[in-house]
Amino acid sequence: MKKVIHTVKSKIKLDKNLIIFLLVLLLVGLISGSIFSTILNSSDELLVNEHLNTFLTNIENNTLDYFNAFKSNFITNILQVILIWLLGISVIGLPIIIFIYFSKTFILGFTIGCILNTFKLRGILFATIYIFPFEVINVIITAILVMYSISFSIKMIYSVFKKKTVDFKFMINKYLIILFICLFSNLINSIYSSYVIPNILKNLISFIR
Repeated sequence: MKKVIHTVKSKIKLDKNLIIFLLVLLLVGLISGSIFSTILNSSDELLVNEHLNTFLTNIENNTLDYFNAFKSNFITNILQVILIWLLGISVIGLPIIIFIYFSKTFILGFTIGCILNTFKLRGILFATIYIFPFEVINVIITAILVMYSISFSIKMIYSVFKKKTVDFKFMINKYLIILFICLFSNLINSIYSSYVIPNILKNLISFIR
């Protein structure tokens, strides 16, 4: 019984430490990304403004290719999920997983900063529609996968260096379930971001611009 309690406590402690680490990394990524958006040179800032305005213009004129937007979004997210999952199995993938997660939070912070810099106070509406719930769910999915990937990688490293056997079959089966959940969640999320968000923005463009 004591051994079981100790194992449970150790797992909770590990998960708690990982959650705190990922939350701190999330905040650092968001803040650094938003700050970086404010120090762009004039040519880069112009490109960002043109990209955002073109996106809204395509929505307004019904020229946005929804299927290509969905395909691009889905493929990008799926490849990222599979890459993180595979890196979790390898012993050397830990720093790359952390870098991918930080890059994702940095890009999110950069995107929010660019929207607010381009549309000022009106950009709050744009950012809110774009971020909630699409990007929030996306980050949560990535965070869950990253947490399990790091945990899996740490256990593999521990078993190698401590020369202790682990129930690899049980671990990989659980890890596969996490993969399928993340893939399905990304499918739903990609459909929402590609078809629902543009239609919501279409009715609110006059308030954003």
